[in-house]
Amino acid sequence: MIGVELNEAYFDQRAGTYAKLTWHVWYAERLVELAELPPGASVLDAATGTGLAALAAARAVGPSGGVVGVDISSGMLREAEALLAESGLDNVRYQKADVTVLPEFAPESFDVVLCSSSVLYLDAAPALAAWHRVLRPGGTLAYSAMREGFPVAMRVFRECAAEAGVPIPDPMAQLGSERASRDACERAGFRVERIAVDVVRRPPLPGDELWRQAVGNPLHPEVPAAAEARYLARMAELGDDPGICDMPVLFVIARK
Repeated sequence: MIGVELNEAYFDQRAGTYAKLTWHVWYAERLVELAELPPGASVLDAATGTGLAALAAARAVGPSGGVVGVDISSGMLREAEALLAESGLDNVRYQKADVTVLPEFAPESFDVVLCSSSVLYLDAAPALAAWHRVLRPGGTLAYSAMREGFPVAMRVFRECAAEAGVPIPDPMAQLGSERASRDACERAGFRVERIAVDVVRRPPLPGDELWRQAVGNPLHPEVPAAAEARYLARMAELGDDPGICDMPVLFVIARK
């Protein structure tokens, strides 16, 4: 996992364009739809980013419910506040907080905890423990997780890095399969009710652009420049595969 400080800087940098990607919007709204939020529910949106899931949740729970979106990134929260102002909703507030600890919230404060698309940046065990603590008995946890080993472009990057002597763990190894999510949730005291599967379709990018994205990701240690040629060659072999950037995803719905 990367540290809170580096995490914040990374997401501050991404904040301005995050909500402009249509797949981010779909991903968040699909999670909220599958969570089946009841009117009047109190919701915590963990790692809210620009508040895409928070806004969808606020519409779902209605004026008698409420949503708190938390994130470590001040930049993301500024963008979230701007989108909230445009939405006309008045049942959302945002707060800066580390979603793997959440000391700001008392036990059993929420009916629902959501986490859309962010578990790859979190250490699963403390995050799940924190979410379990703030949920009321019978409360719902709903999160989305990219399937382990995807997207293909990043799997190839990790393989090339390993060949260069720099092993990089798959960040989705903790939650990126049905079995892994069930086991992790059960250890944290949750019972998984259902797991829906889908695919986020993303257009393929040139190999050199994918390389720049990979080496610029703070989740990744420094990889020798010599690995770039190997990576570009492997990506050229896959050049006709339209799914090299697609993300198979799991939507996990669990109960405390």
